[in-house]
Amino acid sequence: MSNLIGNNAYRILGLDGSANQKDILKRYKEIINRLKIDDYPKYDLDVNLSDKFRTEESVNDALKKLQNVKNNLTEYFFWFDIADTIDVNALNHLQYNDATSHDKAITIWKNASETDNSTGLFYKKNLTILYCLRLLNEENDDYLKESLTNWREIINSDKFWATFEKRYVMNNDKTINADLIREFRGNVVKHISDIYHDLYQEYKNSKYVKDFQDVFGTLGEKTEKNLLKPIHQSIYDIIAELNKISLEKDDDSHEEDMKKTDYECENCGKISSKLSSKSFDYKDGSILCEECYKEIGKQWQKQIDSEETVEGSSKKLRQMNKVIAKLKSRLDQLREIGLYEDSQSIAVRDDAAQAIRNAAIMIHNEALMKKKSLELLELATEISGTESTKEKWESDLKIVRENITEDEKSVLSFDMGGFLRKKDLIVKNDFMEYGKKKIYYKDVDSFSYYFKDPNFVFSIFSTKDEITIKFTDRNYWVEIVDRVVPLLIPIVVNKTIKLIFEKDQTISIGKIRFDKRGYHHSKILRGFKSVLWEDRVYPPEFTNAYVVLYEYKDNMKKTFESISMEEPNAGIIPELVKTCFYENKARNQQ
Repeated sequence: MSNLIGNNAYRILGLDGSANQKDILKRYKEIINRLKIDDYPKYDLDVNLSDKFRTEESVNDALKKLQNVKNNLTEYFFWFDIADTIDVNALNHLQYNDATSHDKAITIWKNASETDNSTGLFYKKNLTILYCLRLLNEENDDYLKESLTNWREIINSDKFWATFEKRYVMNNDKTINADLIREFRGNVVKHISDIYHDLYQEYKNSKYVKDFQDVFGTLGEKTEKNLLKPIHQSIYDIIAELNKISLEKDDDSHEEDMKKTDYECENCGKISSKLSSKSFDYKDGSILCEECYKEIGKQWQKQIDSEETVEGSSKKLRQMNKVIAKLKSRLDQLREIGLYEDSQSIAVRDDAAQAIRNAAIMIHNEALMKKKSLELLELATEISGTESTKEKWESDLKIVRENITEDEKSVLSFDMGGFLRKKDLIVKNDFMEYGKKKIYYKDVDSFSYYFKDPNFVFSIFSTKDEITIKFTDRNYWVEIVDRVVPLLIPIVVNKTIKLIFEKDQTISIGKIRFDKRGYHHSKILRGFKSVLWEDRVYPPEFTNAYVVLYEYKDNMKKTFESISMEEPNAGIIPELVKTCFYENKARNQQ
């Protein structure tokens, strides 16, 4: 209930604004004495007043407010002022707490207020207070819109304020100065905002805040503190949640899930300690409760299979979609309450757009999902609060659209035939698809390409899958090698460098072992041999079906070992040796 009108001090004492300090004290004593004998008094202005509304505490508080000049002024403004026969006539109808009688009072004040003078504005103020009292007990769009329009007309009228000061001084025994009136006039919109914010809280309906915002274009302290700031904080919490999501695979996630005692269903959000035994079968690590598994388990699996995502990232992508859905919901709240274009909201929207843009770039670069990246960038552009921010994202959008167009133009497609079933080979800039298998280059750990009579062979391997294609036409094979190998080499070399220099692992390619000291092989008859990164290192060379590594021996370059191109990752050796050499040099200089 609105404190300014619903709990108005004059209302508690059953008086109108024309009561002076003597009247106020007299009524206070009367009510207190009657309350002591459990006698609850009723008065003419008890419009929609509930039983036992008056208590010793509320009556004492009302007296204190009306004895303070500043508080008295506020209470006076937001209550009825019965000044003439028209007001008395309306008041007579208010004595009956029924809609018909109230409508008659509304008609009296509404007709009387249709004059272009200050007296008409005081009738309009009484009418508007009655509207607000009715709104405390019922939702009525007409009362809402008319009350807001009336308040704006009243507080913007210099005629009203000149008469208001005279009436206040005449009715109240306390002295007042013009500065106090000016201060109150400057803050009155905030007070009015609080009335409609309280109505919003009463009915959980955003129209009270939105309509106020539409009419006055400003906020009250309650709206800002209790509504706007919590929404903004919620958006920042969502931004932090979005920033934490990574599309990198977590190899330990399945093991950690097995250790949990409580689980959240990915579909309904239900927390359960009991899982379907098949819940862990989903390759993206997602979990369904028993009920959801029975109802939508097969559809859930189809959804995962249909998602064009990097292996292991579909669960993260769904998490991201959930977070962004929450973000959209909060932004919709701002629209509903008319605060989407508020200056603070514009700044928050820019921050949200930045987080979405970061997610879009991550998806584009790491997950290689350009269409999803485009979708997120379009959202970031849409919710951006400032034109400068929109221009930044428009630039990103242009690049991603060009990439998508280029991908579509540069797709290689081959009809590979098949004994029982036709197999198509699709080669794009970020993945290869053959039959029912799809491997993103990002996930490739090793590859090989070679000729083994009568076939030209090309293979790529990820942690969980393999694609091997055998060509009889050398031209097709060369086209694939020229297209894909340059994309794979930096990916696989970078992974290998991290294993060698950051994980201190030894990596074998054929008979050669690579570590952070150099490359080595061990022959039973010739003993252990090494080329260290500190030594003179020669670039490996491709020769026919081999890659040749060299060593410096007897003051000359000699063959160290030849590795068949059939060996997985033989094709990365020249680039790997060069990168290891410079990585070792850089680390030694630190």
